[in-house]
Amino acid sequence: MSDDMVAPAAGRPSLSQRLRDLLKQRDVSGMVTAVVIKVMVLTLNFTLITLAARALDSSAFGYYSILFSAASLLYIVAAVGQEPFVLRIWNEMKVNADAPRLKGALLFTFVASVCGPLIATAIFYPWALTYVGHGTALATLAYLVISSPLQICIHLVRTERGTVYGDGLSFAIVGLPPIVYLGMCLVNGTPADIADIFTVLACGAFVALLAQLVMIRRRILALFPDFRTVRAIIEFRQWLPRSGKLWMTASLEATNQYIDVIIIGFLMDPTVAGAYFVTVRFANLFAAAADAVNLFATQHLPALYYRDERAALAKMLDNLAWIMAFFTGMGLLGITAGGYLALWVINENYTQYYPQLLILCLGTAAAGTTRASTLALMLSGHEGRYLLITAMGVLLRCLALFALVPHFGITGAVIASTLIYAIQAVAFRRADKALTGLDASMFRLLRKRPVPE
Repeated sequence: MSDDMVAPAAGRPSLSQRLRDLLKQRDVSGMVTAVVIKVMVLTLNFTLITLAARALDSSAFGYYSILFSAASLLYIVAAVGQEPFVLRIWNEMKVNADAPRLKGALLFTFVASVCGPLIATAIFYPWALTYVGHGTALATLAYLVISSPLQICIHLVRTERGTVYGDGLSFAIVGLPPIVYLGMCLVNGTPADIADIFTVLACGAFVALLAQLVMIRRRILALFPDFRTVRAIIEFRQWLPRSGKLWMTASLEATNQYIDVIIIGFLMDPTVAGAYFVTVRFANLFAAAADAVNLFATQHLPALYYRDERAALAKMLDNLAWIMAFFTGMGLLGITAGGYLALWVINENYTQYYPQLLILCLGTAAAGTTRASTLALMLSGHEGRYLLITAMGVLLRCLALFALVPHFGITGAVIASTLIYAIQAVAFRRADKALTGLDASMFRLLRKRPVPE
């Protein structure tokens, strides 16, 4: 070996070894998996939006945006809070080996997952007919009805098999068929149809639902071989109010995420709604990053919190805060540098909304910084404060949209959303610090550290 080549110091691990050791850590490897899944979902969503915007004219794409937002909102509402409910019950009954109550809870969830979509159908179908014909309304309705129980199953599979089999597999099965359909339309020069897009989405959701149900069935029989013969115990009076609180939480979050496109479509026209839909999808990159953090946090933070492992909890929150800070910084740089080009790729006409995209990104980035704070409030039994802040945010945002959009269009919408997101972030952090003493937000990194003696 030449004198110029310096060997690693004895006993000191190489950079590659340190990286491998880092990835072996449970919190880091789990976070990487969640991020990879979210990147895959974002890629599928970006591809689907791009192809739809290219294959449909601006008006048709606007109608697609409105219907997709409404269906996404209602299939979460139609789940009646069963996603987190069945997750909590599953973990509780599995630890206690309580097969009768687990079977009762699953039957309770099944009934709720049937009744919820039926009620959503009565709301959605007449409303959809004011925008599109019967065929398109029925296709969108099919996607809504199937996606609702699918979301419940994804939560259960995620906790037992991980995000790859839960979120990753499902989103791939649902997202790839419409991408193939739209790609074929563009290659062959045939016109795409909104009804066909939602039909393909519904078919993908149905296949994904079957796959999730098979995995759930196998897991149940592995844990409880005599599950078929167990007599179910249903605690209706206890589970109904629990589901009600969780339903309110999920419904408010879904409303906060999807209502703006629907309101803009109502106040302006489908073309403007479609342009805003594209803008908000890009701005939600930060929400997606926060979701990746949330996917991991919901798997590990509850155990640390309830075991009162303060040191481990603080370390975990610090790691999550650093990861969120990295995503926020990189996201803002990425949108600033590449946002204009990304809008151009989707549709040249949307590049005029690049300034609005930058403004909205500031709001969604602010909202993402306190995502862990909302989880801390829920874990510590302060769901009421979380619901109050979320409900007030939704109400103020809707009022601001109705006040500003008719006069300022998309610019008014992004200003309204950005201001409310920032106000909510401040409120969540203040509530978290006051009620839990944790400060789980990204801004915990700014606190003063004790100076070693």
